Formats: sequence, C-alpha cells, structure tokens
Amino acid sequence: MNKIKICGITNTNDALECVKLKVDFIGFIFYKKSKRFINLEQAQAIIKSLNTEINKVGVFVNETTQVINEYVKALGLDYVQLHGEEQPKMIEEIKCKTIKAFSVGSSSLKEVVLEYDSEYWLFDSSDDNLKGGTGKSFDWNLITDIDSKNKIILSGGLNENNIVSAIENRNINFFDICSGVESSPGHKDIQKLKSIVNLVKS
Repeated sequence: MNKIKICGITNTNDALECVKLKVDFIGFIFYKKSKRFINLEQAQAIIKSLNTEINKVGVFVNETTQVINEYVKALGLDYVQLHGEEQPKMIEEIKCKTIKAFSVGSSSLKEVVLEYDSEYWLFDSSDDNLKGGTGKSFDWNLITDIDSKNKIILSGGLNENNIVSAIENRNINFFDICSGVESSPGHKDIQKLKSIVNLVKS
C-alpha cells in the first residue's frame, strides 16, 4: 500500500483534514528559516487536538541532539526528520525513529545513504537556503540505483500532475508532499490535498 506524508503543517484545521483523509504521516517544521516554521507551543496545540495515532514527524535542520530529544519528549514525536548536514552517528542518539533527508544534485547518492541507518531515506530537490518546500522536482533517475526501495521517500515538487508518473514508473510507494497541496506556504488547499491523497492511495 502506498504511503503519504503531508509536511509543513502549521494549523489544526489542516492537521485534522489529514487525519480525516487517513494520511499516514504529518510533518512539523522546526527550522526557523522555513516559511512553514512553527514553534513548540504551536505544535503542542495542534497535536493535542488530534486524538489519533497518525505518525507525527518533527523536521530539524542541523539542530543539536539535546534540543531534538526535548521536542521528541514534549510532543510525543514518532519520527525525527534530519534535513541538514547531520552525521550518521547522530541517528543513534535520537530517542525515536528517524528519516534522513538528502538533497539530490547531479550525482548518485548510493554510497552516502548507506552510512545512515535510519528508518527511511528522503530524497528532495537541492536548495541550500530553503532545505525543502521549494516546489521543484529533481531528476528521479538519480535515485534509481538505490536498492532498498522500501526505505525511499520521494519528495520535491510532487503534485496532482506528476504523482501518478512517480507511482507508476519509479517503483516507489512513499511520497512526501508539501507545497504541491498548498494555497500559500503553510496553508493547505483542501481540494488539492484530497485529490493527491486519493491518487496515492488508489
């Protein structure tokens, strides 16, 4: 069964809609330079309203292990997504499951990803300033040599127009979507959200 993660959740209404649509994972971005940044208190309020077992992901960029684990405990995070230049050893120190994100440039990452013993590897378009949420896709052929397909999360510019191609042609079954279902940064377009969840799940 295909899985879907909706990232950049900033408000309760969008989170509840994800629950209603049976989204598998929702992501909260704790990176201050992101247009979708929320603080600990805002995330706590959203999570408190959910009353469900949906997988909650905290997204961090080059943060300390101590701070990350404080967020894990305070929010009951199921996963931490490392979206910076974190070293492989950091994964062992985080007190929940992890997703390591990689920015795909112009060369293969096959050898690099094997150093990271995380639950999933997320592949996103390369942008040193935004660290994701760019709305831009990358050349998917650059990850075809990654053998552990069950660990891959495809991200970067996914939307209603290209998600079916990603599902049918790439032998990948886990997709991370952010800007592709937004009306503005941090605010989801409910019709786009419904449409893409239906495409992934069907």
